[in-house]
Amino acid sequence: MASRTYGTDTAAVPPSHDLLARIARLRELFLAEDRGGALADYWRAAADVAAYDAVLGARIGWKWDAALAECQDRGWARSDGERIVDFGCGSGVAARAYAQRFGAGRVRLVDRSRTAAQWAADALRAACPAVPTLAASDPGSEPPDVLLVSHVLGELDAAGEQRLEALARRSRRVLWVEPGSKQIARRLSALRDRLTDAFAVQAPCPHQGPCPALASPGDWCHFFAPPPAAVFTDGDWAHYGRALGIDLRALPYAFVALVRRDAAAAPAPPSPPPPHRLLGRVDVGKHDASAQACTAAGLTTLRVPKRTQPELWRALKKHPEGRRELPPA
Repeated sequence: MASRTYGTDTAAVPPSHDLLARIARLRELFLAEDRGGALADYWRAAADVAAYDAVLGARIGWKWDAALAECQDRGWARSDGERIVDFGCGSGVAARAYAQRFGAGRVRLVDRSRTAAQWAADALRAACPAVPTLAASDPGSEPPDVLLVSHVLGELDAAGEQRLEALARRSRRVLWVEPGSKQIARRLSALRDRLTDAFAVQAPCPHQGPCPALASPGDWCHFFAPPPAAVFTDGDWAHYGRALGIDLRALPYAFVALVRRDAAAAPAPPSPPPPHRLLGRVDVGKHDASAQACTAAGLTTLRVPKRTQPELWRALKKHPEGRRELPPA
């Protein structure tokens, strides 16, 4: 495929009809709202992990690309020589995306499924052969320099979330990406607020105060990652979209990047925060464009009149998910 793919040759991707069947089963489990409690292990074979990585994992990888790019712009330090833990790694999408952008000293890929952890380790070795990599069933006793968490809150009960929060509190830095659904994003915001007693928020927030999206039950902090342009011209992706009912344009996600306060000044100070951060997707109407924005004073609505800012209005109409902030009026 022409678009970026996070899979490797470590496990052969099944034929298309088998791949679709495997992905359909996994996606049904992920989207089920009536399962109750924690989600049981769903990896039945390495072929499940490979199929997931080729489609659903690739889409999660594009969310990580967007979150990591924002972290980089906000001064997130490189991790050469550091210990990275990818918790609930699945196919290892988060660790591969992170190591390729920020480096890594060594990576521990943690999953309750030995099959998934080993597949992820093999994939990371293929992508970053110089990085020592270990598949494991637990994060180990050594505190992580960087804890990566990707799309796990929906699979955890309250006790599991508490254990993961405890692991985050042992870490020097935390980068956590979740789906952009209201329920999960609000859980992540609540966890963010609990962790700010020990951590500074480096991204995406423009402030260090409580998350204002939690003040009203109708709001939630989420964004949309742009998929690669090649997705819309690639026949395989068109087939996946039709067969699986996936909107290829929509990549909603929520994330938070945290740095322990006693480590926030090393090795370089973070970039100053922007005055606001747009939430969701810009709504472009006939006469103006509007967007909800997070500020230190709370949530607000920003507007771009077509009459006075025609170039910006046209840019927003073309790429409504491609903006983090808007220039001052």
